[in-house]
Amino acid sequence: MTGLWMVSYLLLWLTVLLLGFAVVALLRQIGVLHTRIAPMGIHFAGEGPELDSPAPAVESVDYTASPFTLLAFTSPTCEICAKLAPALERLSRSYDEIELRILDHRTEARSFSDFRVRSTPYLIAVDADGLVRSRGVANTLDQVEEMLAEILVDGTADAPELARR
Repeated sequence: MTGLWMVSYLLLWLTVLLLGFAVVALLRQIGVLHTRIAPMGIHFAGEGPELDSPAPAVESVDYTASPFTLLAFTSPTCEICAKLAPALERLSRSYDEIELRILDHRTEARSFSDFRVRSTPYLIAVDADGLVRSRGVANTLDQVEEMLAEILVDGTADAPELARR
């Protein structure tokens, strides 16, 4: 009888270990799937200013200072914003024609209201004429780079000297 109990316990523990490995393998796959199904491109969230409309004025931002001004709306409680901010800073240093301005909800609540931004991270690209050229929610650096590529291709058709450093 003792031998039967020992065999059943051994089989039970082997089953538990096998199930534990299966759970760990499935958890890893969830991360892989999350990365693969992340939305490509910046996506419009039904908010923000209309494209090709004049951008509201922002204190201490001069839209004419560079060909494009990228306004990044962030929030102190947004984890994605915290991860995206250093990458945005690096990216802005790579482009001569883009001036990055990060607007935090704590200090720039009026700008959030003026631009009708309700979610973060939200990006708005404004050209030197003060017109909104692109806008939307961007959760990854790939989405931001796609947005920049889009505005630079559209906005630099007449000015090929503007290029990435």
